[in-house]
Amino acid sequence: ALDIYRDRERGVPRYNEFRRNLLMIPISKWKDLTDDEEVIEALREVYGDDVEKLDLQVGLHAEKKIKGFAISETAFNIFLLIASRRLEADRFFTTNFNARTYTEKGFEWVNKTETLKD
Repeated sequence: ALDIYRDRERGVPRYNEFRRNLLMIPISKWKDLTDDEEVIEALREVYGDDVEKLDLQVGLHAEKKIKGFAISETAFNIFLLIASRRLEADRFFTTNFNARTYTEKGFEWVNKTETLKD
């Protein structure tokens, strides 16, 4: 409850607004979020039928997982943003991605490697 309170105090967008900010389709009913009837009932007890009030953290925990993945669609989009920005900010993948930093042999090896098995 404290983290949700802090999110509200800090102006963290609610679940649907956050999805809109990521250019994702917002949910229009609880069934869009989860198939778990117990979770849906709990959400209705707290938020009624107003899915726009759903707190981001609650939505992320309730959201169904992508088939074959351990995380949900929204969490996956967050991961993509963080991972890509991390790479863009890492000097060893940007300004220092050169033979001077890695040595000629090391730079050649990095550029030829296609999989972790190589």
